[in-house]
Amino acid sequence: MRNKKLLLRDRLIISIDTSSRNEVISLCKKISGKVSTLKIGLELIYSLGTGIVNTVKSFGYNVMLDAKLLDIPNTIRGAAAAISNLDISAVTIHIIGGKQMLVGAREAFEEEAKLKSNLMPVLFGVTVLTSLDDGDIKILGFKGNFLETVLSLSKIAIDSGMDGVICSPNEVKMLRGNLGSSFYIATPGVRLPEDDAGDQKRVNTPRDAILNGADFIIAGRSITGKKDIPEAVDKFLVEIERGIRG
Repeated sequence: MRNKKLLLRDRLIISIDTSSRNEVISLCKKISGKVSTLKIGLELIYSLGTGIVNTVKSFGYNVMLDAKLLDIPNTIRGAAAAISNLDISAVTIHIIGGKQMLVGAREAFEEEAKLKSNLMPVLFGVTVLTSLDDGDIKILGFKGNFLETVLSLSKIAIDSGMDGVICSPNEVKMLRGNLGSSFYIATPGVRLPEDDAGDQKRVNTPRDAILNGADFIIAGRSITGKKDIPEAVDKFLVEIERGIRG
């Protein structure tokens, strides 16, 4: 993942949001290697433990650990060292934890990668959750709207050595226009035109997200909640390819 020469199957990251090991195995089989990376998060880790990482990897997938790390720098350094033992491909860190925390996390991952002779995971800074909108941002005390907030946080992430950021598809074009293309952008909150937005407030289509400059599309229920999962994956890949072609 750590380069800009991405295959189509690299572009779609499928989020596995469940607490059932059997369902994880079933989804791994149904997705049938159509994508490179599956994302596992808090629900799955807290339900089944970190051993589920090896289960997913056993099917040939890379793992993005959606840890959303956020704590004091020393604690995050320790967490980063522990996460390195999982040999994952990517991990998420909340930018709001500040530059010192982000730099500490990056340094810890770098040190562990050297010690273990492993590839370092791609580090994604989380900007503003896609479940929030301008009203929520205001209540939380941010001075600007979500566009301004995402831009400000992304600058901190890049300056701290993060490989990329996670934002809604609606901020991608703005980030590319202001900060260039030297970093990755991964976008949750992506839906096919016929899908329900669910609890996401800032959504867009896979085609538009890629067309605006996103590198990765993160999709969960729009794929895993469908009766025909392989067909749903193919629909997303077609839309992503349309975005690549412009």
